[in-house]
Amino acid sequence: MGDNPTGARDPAKPADASGMTLAPRPGLLISGPMLRGLPMILSGPVLAASLLLAWAQPSAAHPHVFIDAGLTLTTDAEGRVTGVEVTWLYDELYTLILLQDYGLDEDFDGRLTEAEVAETMGFDLNWNSGFEGGLVLSRGGETLGLGAPEAVSMTLRPDGRIETVHRRDVTGDPGTGEIEAQVYDEAFYIAFEATLPSAISGAPDCAPELVRADLDAAYAALEAELAAIGGAVAAEDNFPAVGALFADKLVFSCVP
Repeated sequence: MGDNPTGARDPAKPADASGMTLAPRPGLLISGPMLRGLPMILSGPVLAASLLLAWAQPSAAHPHVFIDAGLTLTTDAEGRVTGVEVTWLYDELYTLILLQDYGLDEDFDGRLTEAEVAETMGFDLNWNSGFEGGLVLSRGGETLGLGAPEAVSMTLRPDGRIETVHRRDVTGDPGTGEIEAQVYDEAFYIAFEATLPSAISGAPDCAPELVRADLDAAYAALEAELAAIGGAVAAEDNFPAVGALFADKLVFSCVP
């Protein structure tokens, strides 16, 4: 459960045992537990010092990456879901890591070139260690099938955060009942929140209900799981599979 499913290196492991699924561009590799809100203006020694502070945290600290997620469902003429576009918006510090790892926006103009996008888009789709994108879709109590991901877009937003979109085919929709969706990493390496806009394509009035996770209950369960293994996590592989407890839920009840 400890391997990083997002593609950038985890400093808790040596570079030759990083579990990376993509070869990064040449240069300094920076990674570590994520801290929200780090100003995008940091660079050079200041950035390095800030990231070293992050590295000082225990290697088993979870989560490491924070992603805001949104979904756009596509349906056929009978209202069955046939596809989904998934948007991931990375936190500020992980964006800095990605820019550094892949040599992006080296002119610091806040925009990615066509060449940078073409070379890098899809970096976060080479999933490993049992992580299969984190998306769970169901309708009427039946779990829907999800196809392989296809990269759609990658942008550097004006707020300095990288946003990616990928598409997956959906199969097995029975055609009736509410549609429920969750996005989570079972290993809780990534903390997802379903706070980006979600919708059904062609049905602007059919917005889903967002049911937020019960964080008090989730953290209580996590504490109990940690206590069961001695109260301390000696290695990433020991971390309890609690991601589902922290997952928001989207409920589409007005499917066209």
